[in-house]
Amino acid sequence: MYRRIIEKKLLDLLDSPEVLIVYGPRRVGKTTLLQYLRSMLQAENPTASYSLDDPTAQAIFGEPSTARLERIFSELGFEPSRRAYLFLDEVQNFPKVDLLLKLVFDHFPHVKVVATSSSSLILLHNLTDSLAGRKYFIELLPLTLGEYAGIEIDDFFSFPERLTQQGQLNQIVQSFTVYGSYPEVVIKTTAQEKQDKLRDLIDSALYKDIFILENLKAPQVLVKLVTLLAYQIGNLVNLNELASQSGVSRNTVEQYISILEKYFLVFRLPPFERNLRSEINAKHKIYFWDLGVRNAVINRFAPFEIREDRGALFENLVIASILKRNLYSHRPFNAYFWRTYQGYEIDLVLEQAQSQALWAFQIAIRGNVTFSRAFEAYQPVQRLVVGLENAYRFCW
Repeated sequence: MYRRIIEKKLLDLLDSPEVLIVYGPRRVGKTTLLQYLRSMLQAENPTASYSLDDPTAQAIFGEPSTARLERIFSELGFEPSRRAYLFLDEVQNFPKVDLLLKLVFDHFPHVKVVATSSSSLILLHNLTDSLAGRKYFIELLPLTLGEYAGIEIDDFFSFPERLTQQGQLNQIVQSFTVYGSYPEVVIKTTAQEKQDKLRDLIDSALYKDIFILENLKAPQVLVKLVTLLAYQIGNLVNLNELASQSGVSRNTVEQYISILEKYFLVFRLPPFERNLRSEINAKHKIYFWDLGVRNAVINRFAPFEIREDRGALFENLVIASILKRNLYSHRPFNAYFWRTYQGYEIDLVLEQAQSQALWAFQIAIRGNVTFSRAFEAYQPVQRLVVGLENAYRFCW
């Protein structure tokens, strides 16, 4: 089992009253994390674990009421005088999960709930309002370099060095650009096994979830859109062009991209602008959270060093890695790209949420990198160059 960054946060919050909800894409390690927590606690505390996509569990909790929960907890050996832990996996498939969690929180304070969700959709609707003040959301995404290598990092944004491991770590970084970092993919030993697992991941988990839960009328359009986005990582995304290529309206493209974001396939990077005429401010860039998924979509698994798209892959990986650490660090930064109509560009701009100080990142696999003089007007406090030789420092 890989030790995950969020483990410490979860352990620190086990004594708090809030419902803990770990959310992220399917098969990213949420269930494994719940099992680990339960194994740590069950020797001294009553525990129970259910997957709410299991019909048996749905029958047990199907009509939640205070009286019914009292009987359930009594049968499980949950006594009011002792702390007990209820682990609920895949709660997004349970229609009355908001009522269930609210009843447990309000009437059974001795029962601590730790739940998982494979969709942020549920978080945006049912749970956000009904559990106001009662929940704590924690994201879990594919493995970071530090998690994969078993290296604990105290300060993500100090970009620490590991000089004696630099070559090995950068080799892992390059493998992430081809096969990504889903736990069940990285443990495979051969290229064919990794490719087969990624295809299964897309077909049986990602697409299947979206098609079923979103009740899409034209799922083939979504598949085509994902393919188009896979070829455009690092480029400005033109929604009208995507709509024309997909044969649907611009509004449908916007809706489908939002769905892909909800299920953690892609994320948008907005433009940084201060209302200057020269700055591009109407378009976004779109990147994939996991490049193994991206490559599986277009069925391209050539080694990093011979790929013509390696520059775009490298940029995607670094930006996704930095945004992962931003999530795990409680979002201390807002993230953007910067580009002018004259072609001046900064690949990634981080804006500190409190001080609004700016950090500028240029990401390149070769050659000398310079920072645009035009951006100096914003007086960035950090100017960081990410290349193949130091990439590992930005992927912890």
